[in-house]
Amino acid sequence: MNWSEIVFKPVFPLWLILVFLAGGVAFSLFQPRFVRRRLSRQRWGTIILLRLVTVTLLILLALNPSWVARREVAVSPTLAILLDTSPSMGLSSNSGKRSRLDEARALLLEGSKPLLKYLAEKFEVRLYELGESLKAIKPGDLPGLKTGEKKGDLPGAIERLAGNNSLALLCSDGKLEWRESSSSNLPIFTLPLGDPEKYKDILIKTVKAPALAFRGREVTIDVAVKGYGYPGLKLPVALKEGEKLITAKDLRLDDRTGEGTVSVSFTPPEVGSHTLSVSIPSQLEESVTSNNLATFSLKVVRDKIRVLMITGAPSMNYRFLRMALKNDPSIDLLSFVILRTPSNILNVPLQEQSLIPFPVETLFGKEMKSFDILVFDNFVHHPYFRANYLESVRDFVQGGGSLAIIGGPNFYGEGGFIGTAIEEILPVRWAGREGYRRSPFRVKLTRNGSVHPLTRLSMLEGENRNLWEEMPPLDGVNPLRSKSSGTVLLESADENAWPILTLGNYGKGRVSVLATDSAWKWYMGTVAQGKGPWAYQRLTERWVRWLAQDPSLDPIQLIFPERGGTIGQEMEVRIRVHVDALFAKSREAVSISVFNPEGTKIESQLKPGGQNGEFLASFRPEKVGTYKVKVETQGGQREESLFIGRSSETLDGFPHHEQLRKISDSTGGKILTARDAIIDELEQYGEKSRKRFIEESRFPLWGNAYVFIVLISLLTVEWYLRRRWGLI
Repeated sequence: MNWSEIVFKPVFPLWLILVFLAGGVAFSLFQPRFVRRRLSRQRWGTIILLRLVTVTLLILLALNPSWVARREVAVSPTLAILLDTSPSMGLSSNSGKRSRLDEARALLLEGSKPLLKYLAEKFEVRLYELGESLKAIKPGDLPGLKTGEKKGDLPGAIERLAGNNSLALLCSDGKLEWRESSSSNLPIFTLPLGDPEKYKDILIKTVKAPALAFRGREVTIDVAVKGYGYPGLKLPVALKEGEKLITAKDLRLDDRTGEGTVSVSFTPPEVGSHTLSVSIPSQLEESVTSNNLATFSLKVVRDKIRVLMITGAPSMNYRFLRMALKNDPSIDLLSFVILRTPSNILNVPLQEQSLIPFPVETLFGKEMKSFDILVFDNFVHHPYFRANYLESVRDFVQGGGSLAIIGGPNFYGEGGFIGTAIEEILPVRWAGREGYRRSPFRVKLTRNGSVHPLTRLSMLEGENRNLWEEMPPLDGVNPLRSKSSGTVLLESADENAWPILTLGNYGKGRVSVLATDSAWKWYMGTVAQGKGPWAYQRLTERWVRWLAQDPSLDPIQLIFPERGGTIGQEMEVRIRVHVDALFAKSREAVSISVFNPEGTKIESQLKPGGQNGEFLASFRPEKVGTYKVKVETQGGQREESLFIGRSSETLDGFPHHEQLRKISDSTGGKILTARDAIIDELEQYGEKSRKRFIEESRFPLWGNAYVFIVLISLLTVEWYLRRRWGLI
C-alpha cells in the first residue's frame, strides 16, 4: 500500500512568518511608488509582480513544506538451519548406504529444487554447524562438513540464537544434549534423521568394575547390554586380558526392552594395572560393531604384602627384623631359619626329628609367584639350591617381584652369589675378594639417601641427617661397590665409603642390598638413647613398601584421571617428584614423553603445578589403545600405561526421535517428517511471524534544487530589469 501527502513544519513561529509576509507585501507594493515618475505603469507592475512572487516563495520556504510518501514493507523472517554433527550422525541413515549427515546434506542441496534454495526465497536463511559449540557456516561448507567427537549442545546454541532469529530448523537424529527444563522463545522445528524401525545393533551399555581390586580376592564385574532389533537373543559375554580369555558367561536380551545384565567374576592373581576387556560377538546386519567391545583398567593391589624370608642361621638381626615385620598388620610373613645343613650328621631317624626339611621345591618351584618379596638373610644357598632355583629367583624379579639381600659372613665364599643368576640382578659388585669386615662402622646418608623416601625418616632435612649421624655404629660390613644401575642411600662414614644400603631395578622388579647383618643395633641403640625404636621400625616399614612398589614411596608419581580418557579429549596427568637438589625445582629437570599404541611419540605439554615438585602434563590422544607415559628426572624415571577408549557418545547410535519431539513441543515448534511438510509448516509459521512496517520518505521543498534556481532566477531578472531601466 502506497500513499502520500504534503505536510508543513515551519522553521519560525507562524506569527513571525505572517509578520514577514505582511512586511514583504507592503514593501513590494509601496516601494515602487517612489520611482513611478521614472517608470511607466507597465514596468512598475512588472517589478511589483516579481517581488510578490519572490516574497511568496520565501514564505513558503519558511513554512518548510515536505512531500511525505508512505509504503508498507514486509520483512522476511530469519530461519536458522542447524545441522547436528554429533558422533552418531556419522552412522548409517535409512538407506544404509550413506550417513545421517549425508542424508541431511542431500535434503538441503539435492533435487530439482533444493530445499535450501527454496527456503532462501521465503526466509533469510542462516546455516549453522551444531557440535560441541555452535559455528556459522556457508552453503559451500556443507559438502565438507564432518561429524565431531562430542554431542551437540542445543541449549547453548539456543541461548546464542534466541532474539536474532524467528525460528529454527534442526536436522538431527536426536542424539544431542538437551535438558527437560530447557525452554526458549525460539520455536524449533525438528527434522528427524535415521530410521528407528530399521536400526539394528547390540552394544555394551555399561561396565561397572571397582577402581581397585585385591590380589587373590574375587572381583565381580557387572555388564549391561542393550539390543535393538534382536529380541530374546542369547549372547556370550567374554572377559579377557589382551587375547587371554579369563571367563565367559551367557546373557539373554529381554523380549520387550532389549536389555540384559550379567555379572562375571574372577580372582586376579597378580598385582599391577591390568587392561581388561568385555566383548560380545557381532551379529548379522549390525549398524555398529565397535560398541561390542568395552575396555577398562583395573588396578590390583595387595591385600597383604607376602614376604618370604630365609635366614642362614639364628641371629639378632633375624630376631629384630622378624619382630618388626610381624608387628605390621599389612605384612604376611613366612620365614625359615636354617638350624642345620644337610651335611650335619644326626644319629636320629628322620621321622623322629622335630625340625622340618627346607621345602625348596615347593617354595621356589610352585609357590614363588604367590610372594611379593623374597629376603635372603645371610643365607648360604648352595646346599639347598640348584642353579635352576636361582634362575627362578631372577625370573621372579624380572616379572615384578622383589629381592632383598642382607649381608653377613655368608655373603661371600661358598655361600655367595658370584657366578650365579643372582649376580646379574644385583645393583652391587664385589670389591675384590675381601670377606666380611668386622669392625665398627658408622653410616652416613648419601646425596640420594638424603632425599629418598626410604631413608627420609624425618621430613626436616637437617633433623633427618642428624638422626642418621647419631645412629649406633655397625659391627661389620661387606666391602662392595655400586654398579651404574644402583642407587646408594647409605654408606660407611670412613674413607672407603662402602655402600651399606643400595637399591636397584631389574625388569619389572626391585632389588635391595643391605651389606651388614648388624642393622638390629639401630633398634637397640636408639632405645638405649631414650629415643625409642620408631626409627628402625619406620625404616623397616618403608623398606618393605619400597620393595612392594608402593607408589607413595616412589620419587616420581603419576596420577591419572579416575575416569580414564577418550580419543579427542585432552588428557591431564599430574606428576609429583620429591623436591630436592636433584630435581632443582625447575621445569627443565623434568621431561615427559607420551607414546601412542603404535609406539610413536606424540606431542605433549608440561607446565608447573600448584606446589613445588608438582607438574601438570597434557596430551590429546587420537587413537584407541594403550598409551605409555614416561617421566624422566635427574634422579630417575617412571613409566605408566593408560588405556584410551572411544567416546561414550559413539556407543548408542539408536535414532532418538522422541527426544526431537520433546524439543519441538517445549519450544513451540513441530517435528517434521517429509519435505512437503517442512515447506508447508515453515511457510505457515513464517507468514505469522513475518514483520510488517510502514516506510516513510520525506522530501522537503527546500531540499529541491529547482526551487533555489527559481528563487535566484526571480532575483536575477528583477536586478536585470532595474539596471536596464536605470534604477541602479
